Amino acid sequence: MRILKFHPMKSAVDVAFWSELGDLKLNTWRLSEEQVKLQGTCSSTLGTGMPAFVQLERNSFTKSATATAQVGRYSVPGQLQNFNTEKGFKDLDKTAALKQAGQRIWLNLLSGAAEEHPSCLCLFVLLSYADLKKFVYWSWFAFPALKPPEPFKVARTATLVQEVGDTAAAEVASACDSWRQPAMSQEEQPAASSSVAPQLPFWLLTRDTSGTWQSLPLTAWARATEEGCDVWLCMADPSNNPDHPGWPLRNMLLMAAKRWQVTTLSVLCVRDQRGKLDSARSLCLSVVLPSIPPDWEPSGVVGWEANSSGKLAPCHVDLSPSMDPHRLAESAVTLNVSLMRWRAAPSLGIDRLQDLKILLLGAGTLGCAVARVLLGWGVKHIDFVDNSQVAFSNPVRQSLYEFEDCLHGGRSKAEAAADKLRQIYPGVVSQGISLTIPMPGHPVVPSQVDRVRADTDRLAELIEQHDVVYELMDTRESRWLPTVLAAASGKLVINAALGFDSFLVMRHGGPPSEATGSHEAPAKRPLGCYFCNDVVAPLDSTVDRTLEQQCTVARPGLASIAGALAVELMAATLQHPLGIDAPAAVAGEHVNHEELPLGPVPHMVRGQLSGFSQMCLSGQAFRQCTACSKTVVDQYKQHGWSFLWQALQDPKMLEDLTGLTQLHAETHARGMHHQGPEADIEKDAEDSKLAGENAGSDDASIPDIDDDWTTL
Repeated sequence: MRILKFHPMKSAVDVAFWSELGDLKLNTWRLSEEQVKLQGTCSSTLGTGMPAFVQLERNSFTKSATATAQVGRYSVPGQLQNFNTEKGFKDLDKTAALKQAGQRIWLNLLSGAAEEHPSCLCLFVLLSYADLKKFVYWSWFAFPALKPPEPFKVARTATLVQEVGDTAAAEVASACDSWRQPAMSQEEQPAASSSVAPQLPFWLLTRDTSGTWQSLPLTAWARATEEGCDVWLCMADPSNNPDHPGWPLRNMLLMAAKRWQVTTLSVLCVRDQRGKLDSARSLCLSVVLPSIPPDWEPSGVVGWEANSSGKLAPCHVDLSPSMDPHRLAESAVTLNVSLMRWRAAPSLGIDRLQDLKILLLGAGTLGCAVARVLLGWGVKHIDFVDNSQVAFSNPVRQSLYEFEDCLHGGRSKAEAAADKLRQIYPGVVSQGISLTIPMPGHPVVPSQVDRVRADTDRLAELIEQHDVVYELMDTRESRWLPTVLAAASGKLVINAALGFDSFLVMRHGGPPSEATGSHEAPAKRPLGCYFCNDVVAPLDSTVDRTLEQQCTVARPGLASIAGALAVELMAATLQHPLGIDAPAAVAGEHVNHEELPLGPVPHMVRGQLSGFSQMCLSGQAFRQCTACSKTVVDQYKQHGWSFLWQALQDPKMLEDLTGLTQLHAETHARGMHHQGPEADIEKDAEDSKLAGENAGSDDASIPDIDDDWTTL
């Protein structure tokens, strides 16, 4: 016969518990250090690798907190004392505090309350101090156990199968598992049921003269022994030690010795496997109890939890990375993107997106829509460029503005959008730059030359500083300068444009190469830019516009659709191994989702709400493009501002530079040669008509004679 030893109890505290404690301390408790009731949960051990813990969660403070409804899980009462200062926490008389808790257990034992509510025997104590400035929490748990007059001893230890055999072990498991099912509500309970509510963590297991096993509450002890039944004490055992039971059994054995006046007791320590009693691991103990004199009182109480170093001392946890609301917001923002990698897209490169610096040219309907979707992808650096103010018509269509932004002449759109983005997500780095983008064909008076040059230099600097540029402006010609600058810098450009019920979303290809011409194999040529389908230079499209042409007259849902597609197109492009040089998707091609987590990447997407149709197109770069061709980019790199200034003042110069003027002349000559004078007159009229339509329409598109634009 040897002394019975017990496996110590352990605690596990969820981060949300400390968050709730901080809120209660700040808003409810304030300077109070009164004890607060807690409800933890525990269970029988679920495997050989780890014991069960007393768990505390956010709802542990609520009076109605109950154990999770599953087999073997039960509520454990506790008391918390939170101190105002670290000194008060450390100077507390720990012996007296533990003795006070032990006295409460002893009184419940004597009164019989512990038989009706066995969890009283598992009372725990938590002392804490919360440094709310630094989000550092000090704590020390105790699981009070009363010292008996003499040690408990064990005469025999065996597994359930070894003790009763396979057949009886299965019957015992069935009786125990049925008892430990989640409690039914009062309305669901059978009227004549003798065991209407599970009594965890302790209950009785009886075997009558016919050999039938039955689970009963502790209060049935006297009746069961009088009827001559074999009676076992059962415990939902948190210990995973193959030889020693869990800590809660100590107080239960003392109650059996005191209340039931027994000197020997059969104990079944129930251990689970997949929610069912594991008869191969559950322990059967033959325990020898000391005799308890009528006037005996406990001589001491033990039970302080050891820290991670194995010492009887407090522990502390620094939760500043997760408890600060801004950091919590940051974690929450990236959660959904991170979960994509669990199953949907295991190879998704999250950092590739979240570390981007994004420049939005335009803070209107499209700019607002794009910014919100970028936040959803976890992008943390978004800057706006716009030169207008928030008007009263804007807030209902543009999601980053409110009525107050329209007052007193209206706030700067770029600045208001950046402010709102920081309010939505404090972790974002966002600035608003009020800047007018110079446009070809728009006259500049001499007094404005310095400002135009400053705006151009500033725009070039911004494009150089960012990874991706979104062109989201109202007019076609406003996209020319950023397209040239981005092509020179090798930046990814995402373009989005709206009609009344149609939209275009496209990505620009990589920087021009030496052989960006019509005779190069299409698969090797870079993808075209917004201007590669034009055979005329961009002109002033704002001349002689009526009111509906001056405003963005589009169906209200169109910008959200186009904005979302623009961001998704960027995300898919950057997840492609070739990035900006990713080829356009080909219909029916095999997709390696490990290599392309977001699938193949189209060049452009055109859609119409009229008929709810959408199609993907692709086209190669035009060697005579007025924006991204090697000729134009080289001229900018060599001459800088002087070249840009000439192009802004005289867009016709771009046609001369790129050879479009010659192309027009050759086409005209071929028409004269093949069709005669009358046909040539008609061709001139048609060319003039097409050129005029292209100059005045933001999403007009004229196929050039060198490039094929294919529908997928």
